[in-house]
Amino acid sequence: MHTTSWRKIGSEVYWLSISDLESKLFESIWPIPNGVNYNSYLVGRGDEYLLIDSSKNFIKARELINLIGEVVDPTKVRHIAVLHTEPDHSGLVAEASALLGGPAIYSTSRAAFFMKRLFGIETKVLKDGDSLVVGGRSLKVIELPWVHWPDTMFLYLQDEGILFSSDAFGAFGAFDRPSFDSEVDFDLYLKGAKEYFATVVSKYRRMVLQDLEKLRRLGLEAKTIAPAHGIVLRDRIGDFTRALTSWCELRRKKKITVIYGSMYGFTERLTRLVFDLLSDKMQNLVVHDVSKSNVNEILSDILDSAGVLLLTPTYEAEVFPPMSNVIELTRIKKLGDGKLAAVLLTKLWGGYGADQVTSKLEAAGFRMHAPVMELTNYPSGDELEDIRRLLESFCGKCSENVQDVT
Repeated sequence: MHTTSWRKIGSEVYWLSISDLESKLFESIWPIPNGVNYNSYLVGRGDEYLLIDSSKNFIKARELINLIGEVVDPTKVRHIAVLHTEPDHSGLVAEASALLGGPAIYSTSRAAFFMKRLFGIETKVLKDGDSLVVGGRSLKVIELPWVHWPDTMFLYLQDEGILFSSDAFGAFGAFDRPSFDSEVDFDLYLKGAKEYFATVVSKYRRMVLQDLEKLRRLGLEAKTIAPAHGIVLRDRIGDFTRALTSWCELRRKKKITVIYGSMYGFTERLTRLVFDLLSDKMQNLVVHDVSKSNVNEILSDILDSAGVLLLTPTYEAEVFPPMSNVIELTRIKKLGDGKLAAVLLTKLWGGYGADQVTSKLEAAGFRMHAPVMELTNYPSGDELEDIRRLLESFCGKCSENVQDVT
């Protein structure tokens, strides 16, 4: 199921919203039970308009043209800007361009190479600081690579202060109609934005910080931010920017994320005990069953935790595969930077799970609070006392590791 709709967000500036509730996974990896929006924009005046991005090709190009036709005569679209090449924003460019009569297509130099290789499309190259003039209106080109592809640019409509921000300031979640930030539950929206950042953007967070700093140096007074996913920001730009900055910096709250896996209930039983012991010491405590929880939520919680506690069984002498997968994703995203990790590993016979999980967590950036505690099935009385001491020490170190007290 998908819907198409539009909304005016400025003087001759239109938001074309395509709501995707069909796709179950984003990038064929990340669960999106609430869907996602693909946003395109029209900017212009008189007989000349620019289309900013298109959509993923899960819809037909004709649907996009029909949506444009609800706003302006499609023959007036003389230009297309590709803010970055990823196919969820450029997948319809070739077909849409043909239906629009061959408008000029613009991109960064890197995107020009990608567009040629992916779609056989030649683009006109825009450089940082250039101006793209459409219908007498000037859009400033700002190259901001690695948000989250290396070919990204923003466009800034100077006469109205509208920043077209590509994947930056985006979020998961599909909306029935185009909505501004004042029209949604913003705290709930930020949850979807945080999950989007943790899964899609976070690996390049240092580049995102540099890009945010570049925007500050340019002194742009963005009154509206129009991203490629999610809602258009107007009233809560400052709140979103502060949240985005904290995510980029992996600011650590006084929070522990507990992630466990259990095949036959023994490790789950241990987790319940661990939760009871930790809940007296750490108010912000989140627990995820690695086999059942949405991986977006797991990574999102790791993002701002001071520490992560893993309880995992072994599987054929190795780390339980669902747990291994989550650890591997944290390695790819480097979400362990600056964070502490502790591990309780349950097994009935030998193996090398302890060494394996340690090397994986260290590769993800975590500092091991202590060696992996290996348990043969459910812990004995003496082992339970050792676990209590470990948790007390771990909570204390996590409390010392806090950056963000909010």
